Amino acid sequence: MGIKFFNKNKKKKKNKFRIKNRKIKFREADYIDKHYIKYGKATIPITLKKIDDLYMKHDYKKLALSDDVCDYIEEIAYIIPLKYEIILEIHCPRIDEEEQSRIKKVIKNNYGMEIDDRDYDIHVSNKKSFSLFFIGLLFIILSFAFGTQIPSFIAELINIVGWVALWEMCENLMLNNVEKRTERIYKLQLYDSEVKFVFDDEENNK
Repeated sequence: MGIKFFNKNKKKKKNKFRIKNRKIKFREADYIDKHYIKYGKATIPITLKKIDDLYMKHDYKKLALSDDVCDYIEEIAYIIPLKYEIILEIHCPRIDEEEQSRIKKVIKNNYGMEIDDRDYDIHVSNKKSFSLFFIGLLFIILSFAFGTQIPSFIAELINIVGWVALWEMCENLMLNNVEKRTERIYKLQLYDSEVKFVFDDEENNK
């Protein structure tokens, strides 16, 4: 009984291992090529029942894109390689050329503001890194310069503070800054995107 139970458990573990390490026949690059790449450009389709769905619900001036639309666009754009230009293909009821131009400006302005926000964040982050570097270096120099003139535990504490500041600087540069710069690149890809319109009546006539 004990041997059977042991063998049964062993078999279960083997099956679990196989399931966890099972390879799947899926390549993200193939999926993107099939569903989003057309004629060497990446097309993100956006379907709107009414044109007002493009904007924030309470934005009567219609200047800010809705969170749903932004989240959808950015989620798709994130998986598209940067080598591709992006086309935002808006499927909606027919609108005149003036409204089309206005929507193109709104989209550009929205991503322009987000790029400006990232630039500000990077600027602040760089200033923080410089301050941390200066503080860290100063504390380490002080710990060595006055190490023999002050109690050893205080010198050691000053030294630790200095190294912590330098570590914070490295973390800020290598993690936070890189993340912000990466976000900026993706926002810039959307800022430079081309906006096209496909009207419902045109689709129905196909």
